Amino acid sequence: MNIEDVKSLISLIDESTLTELHYQTGDFQLLLSKNKSVQSKQPSNDSIPAAAPTPAVTAPVQNIKEAVSEATAKKEGQIITSPIVGVVYLSPTPDAKPYATKGQIIAKGDVVCLVEAMKLMNEIKSEFDGEIVEVLVENEQIVEYNQPLFRIV
Repeated sequence: MNIEDVKSLISLIDESTLTELHYQTGDFQLLLSKNKSVQSKQPSNDSIPAAAPTPAVTAPVQNIKEAVSEATAKKEGQIITSPIVGVVYLSPTPDAKPYATKGQIIAKGDVVCLVEAMKLMNEIKSEFDGEIVEVLVENEQIVEYNQPLFRIV
């Protein structure tokens, strides 16, 4: 998982009704929480007093969130979002070139991708004129309703 994945997770958590996300794979562990204070979960044992979370545990999440907030504040432009839940396809066929790529100039109404839902292919069209400065999804990724797909300036 790279920093862009973490940024995406943070923005999805901020936009959703979720209050906490715990992700673990191998020796990597990530805890994102909207709660004011994050308490570590420890097995209950009467002989051991419950310890407050150490700054080393919560500081990385806070620093990442601050960094993402600053980066988001600097970002400008419009976001094309998915109107439905489904699988996103960036090109019409696996061998074809993508509908839209980073750096490409697009016009309002241009098809930027497809979202498949219930075996129906839905064309996602740009609502804006401009340049694609960021592709926020990968081909064949499952997307949620209102999930950001592209950033246009």
